[in-house]
Amino acid sequence: MPNLIIENAAVQTIDPTHQTAEAVVVEGNKIVFVGSSADAQSFKDSNSHVIDGAGRTLMPGIHDSHFHLFYGSMGIDDLRLDDVLTLEQLSQVLRQRAAERPDKEWVLGGGLIYEIVSADEALTRHHLDEILPNRPVMVRSVDMHTAWCNTMALERAGIMHGRELPAPSEILLDENGLATGQLNENGATSLVEAIIPDPTEAERLDLLRKGLARCASFGITSVTNMFGDANQFYHYHELEKRGELTCRVSVPYHFTPDMPLENIAAEAVPLTQQYNSDMLRGGSLKLFIDGVIESFTSLMIEPYSNRPDSIGDTLYSQERFSEIVTEADKHGFQIYTHAIGDGSVRWTLNGYDHAQQQNGRRDSRHRIEHVELLHDDDLPRFKELGVIAAMQPLHSSRPEIDYYLNWMTCVGEERYHAGFRWRDLADLGVPIPLGSDWPVVTMDPFLGMDWAINRQAWGPELKAQALSIDETLAGYTSVAAYAEFTENKKGQLKPGMLADLVLLSDDITNIPAENIQNLSADLTICDGRIVYQK
Repeated sequence: MPNLIIENAAVQTIDPTHQTAEAVVVEGNKIVFVGSSADAQSFKDSNSHVIDGAGRTLMPGIHDSHFHLFYGSMGIDDLRLDDVLTLEQLSQVLRQRAAERPDKEWVLGGGLIYEIVSADEALTRHHLDEILPNRPVMVRSVDMHTAWCNTMALERAGIMHGRELPAPSEILLDENGLATGQLNENGATSLVEAIIPDPTEAERLDLLRKGLARCASFGITSVTNMFGDANQFYHYHELEKRGELTCRVSVPYHFTPDMPLENIAAEAVPLTQQYNSDMLRGGSLKLFIDGVIESFTSLMIEPYSNRPDSIGDTLYSQERFSEIVTEADKHGFQIYTHAIGDGSVRWTLNGYDHAQQQNGRRDSRHRIEHVELLHDDDLPRFKELGVIAAMQPLHSSRPEIDYYLNWMTCVGEERYHAGFRWRDLADLGVPIPLGSDWPVVTMDPFLGMDWAINRQAWGPELKAQALSIDETLAGYTSVAAYAEFTENKKGQLKPGMLADLVLLSDDITNIPAENIQNLSADLTICDGRIVYQK
């Protein structure tokens, strides 16, 4: 393979010992040189592939630390509702999609705001029946933790009269005992998903290829694929064998509340042993301890501001959660826990603390995903316990530009200071890997960077909680690699590292901060291969 030379670039190495350079040379799938364009000339020969960086930023490939590649890819052709802000617009796009796809009986969509009818009135099956009464409809919320179905979909799933489900999953019922159409959390939404026709094996692989191509177009060369299983490992490995896995994938095993502890040794351990390449790896475990604040399914320490009779709920008791965490930790797994409310964050920290007391302290790098609300008393515990705070910038409300502020209404002004505490955690030295949570929001990392860097304070007496540009770039590269134990292989541009790089459309350090959101990837290289070029 001829060597690849990118010269005349504004190289951001993310290597603290050698922060900037002009050129990078790649041989095979490794970086062999980082330095001046003049010194890079010695690597040139008649077979070299030379790319002019033209003063644009060249940086390590972007690592999205919280991503649903498989799940998102399976729905990549579903209708996106992110820009739908009124019931009239929803009606228009659903009817249009139904007309465009007469061969697909189900009409599916995602990304819908909770306030689609109004701030005081929820979407119901009756609204959807008026739009499409004769096709089953299921649309998911912007956070993917709630879905709304029409009557046909509910009847087919056999849940028109509800069903007993473990908290916080719920089929909302009206005063007559009939389903309203709103389904909260996976235990409820999965009942409808189970009757939606599955794609064929060939279709699954094609959908994954679409998801991977979209990643490459955004400069994403690594993802942490949340809540994986043997089926997902199998599909990724099929593409890896064919040389079509164009992004490195780390897959935490999804341990669900109904699983016996024995599954950790019986299923998670063998998967980790079977899949352990530089492109596809296991070694971690994913847990959900709560839901989301917007649907009142996250555990709070104090009641919701707009529902004073509720503090939400969790999927586990504290004892059961600690038991699972301790068993997984005993087997050497890194643990990723979805915890959003301040109550569930506290319970997660308690579980990690219990595991340390039982098994002894080690370099476990256990993580909490989201940490949307963090109580003052629990802030220092991240550093004390060595816990990583994995954050998704686009989840944070930005009052100056948001068209919906449901999260802030639920939390109340007295807790604004405790929301998305990136700056507070960074000041303590807590690692903050960054990601998107695609398909909950766009996978565009440059919008995420903009959100992290340009976030404003929520009040005159409050911190902005923004991150610096250096912290943000590290969050998408070196810190993301550290957060999955691969910091010695990727996340920085220096000799010996895996050749994952992205050439941006401009110099990120030399443009106004407000223009970061307009950046794009001009060239993406993963494992030494050009996988995208504009």
